[in-house]
Amino acid sequence: MGLKQSKHITTTTLVNSSKDRPDVLLKGERRKKFRSFRSSGILFDGTSTLENWRFSHGGKRIHNLKNAKLLGPIIDEEVERLQRQHRLFKRIWQSNYSSPVEERLKSGGARILDVGCGPGTWTIEMAESYPKSTFTGVDFAPIFPQEKRPVNAKFLQANILDGLPFLDDTFDFVHMRLLVTAFSAKEWEEKVIPELARVTRQGGWVEFMESDIQYFNEGPVTQRLSNALMAFMKGKGILQPIDSYVPNSMESCEKFEKEIKIEEKSCFVGKWAGELGQLAVDDITKGWAAVKLPMSTMMSAKLNEYDDAIQIFAKEVEQYKTSFKTWRFFGQKISTTSSSAITTPSSWDQSEQSQ
Repeated sequence: MGLKQSKHITTTTLVNSSKDRPDVLLKGERRKKFRSFRSSGILFDGTSTLENWRFSHGGKRIHNLKNAKLLGPIIDEEVERLQRQHRLFKRIWQSNYSSPVEERLKSGGARILDVGCGPGTWTIEMAESYPKSTFTGVDFAPIFPQEKRPVNAKFLQANILDGLPFLDDTFDFVHMRLLVTAFSAKEWEEKVIPELARVTRQGGWVEFMESDIQYFNEGPVTQRLSNALMAFMKGKGILQPIDSYVPNSMESCEKFEKEIKIEEKSCFVGKWAGELGQLAVDDITKGWAAVKLPMSTMMSAKLNEYDDAIQIFAKEVEQYKTSFKTWRFFGQKISTTSSSAITTPSSWDQSEQSQ
């Protein structure tokens, strides 16, 4: 089914402008809250199954999954980067989600699914914030904690392209972020979004968070890096622009209410933009470094030349005052019956009852 043109409700915010700089955001209670969040970050506990990994000559752990479609390897440093990346986007958005589900989470009994959970940082933080609800994180690579987790959180290894191991209408809220480059356009339309809709209860919400791969006010080397990543996406059949592609794909599924909501934030990159800008440039440079081999090949660059390009990128963002956009797309699954009347047990219930 082809994508169709439609109107969406969009809210735009510039998060580290001169009046909303991070040194202002961190005063008082917000500063206290961020310190607490940062100090309680979940670190990879190293208990994932070893047969899913192989080791490089440098001793770095790399995923050994044949069906992996990521641009780069999953190594210990990348797991730590993903945890820092969570802090970055939590700072940008000042929240973990935008869907109107807070009261449902607080009241208890809600079931939440985090698809592509990575090291489980979002899942665990949400489980700690809403102890009366239950949270499940899934990822094709088992880099999530196997033991150190809240009692209301669990993790499973699963690939959405093979189908999620849950019954229909299981979850009240389904969350997925930063996976737009992991799937082709065909996979998004025919597998990913329909599968997320399938496991969501009628009246429940599905939310995506994505970040643009192109920058505003790019320097020449920054543009070269962006173009190489764009070439990768084009080769995988991933359509652009993200801010219309994702919500249009949701509407094409015909399982959601027509009014797909979009929230947009822009973030400056670099030390010049304060602490948040520093977090952004650190995350981006480490992200570029994590995909050195495929990206250097796409750029026809030697490895040392690619390393130099990353260093130049970090300087260009200061000179050109670079920024990027990030979005949240969320929609409600169409209800044909009362949501409260649905009593189908989830796999969580089944697994808990069997223990």
